[in-house]
Amino acid sequence: MENLSAAHQALAETLAAVDQLFKLVNDEKINFKPTEKWSFGEEMVHLTLSTNGTAMLLSSPEERLMPSDHPSRTYEEIGAEYREKLALNPTIGQAIADKEAKNYTVVGLQANFAAATQAALQSLSNWEEAKSDLWMVWKHPLLGKMTAREMVYFTVYHSRHHLSTLSTKAGQKAQ
Repeated sequence: MENLSAAHQALAETLAAVDQLFKLVNDEKINFKPTEKWSFGEEMVHLTLSTNGTAMLLSSPEERLMPSDHPSRTYEEIGAEYREKLALNPTIGQAIADKEAKNYTVVGLQANFAAATQAALQSLSNWEEAKSDLWMVWKHPLLGKMTAREMVYFTVYHSRHHLSTLSTKAGQKAQ
């Protein structure tokens, strides 16, 4: 992935593929808690919150952001570092998983996800390529300080990661 335009297209395609998974599940299936850390519903809430977070971070006016103190990592570097840090912290998702059973609905989850998707894609489309390496937008718990470009690349990688795991939970082969 060489620029924000390519990242925007990849993110749009990935989030659309996630949205299609709602056709494969029902309210019972999304609330089923498998042996892994999250149910489909819990994982969708996580992906929705993180997608909303990206929308918020990329919509910040420059005066609220810090100038970058490092060059942006590539998409491949972000993905490799995330996999490495995630492997070193295998229980990170369990710490935020719901302890009590939830009663999510497909309609509610899909509506929230659609709104988050629209907000993230809109915020990203308003971001200038030339400024994406100049500003830091977030300090990720595993990856540290992130420039706007890194945040976009991470969001694509993270969304693809969850597309794979959600596909399995929905009973479809991973994309």
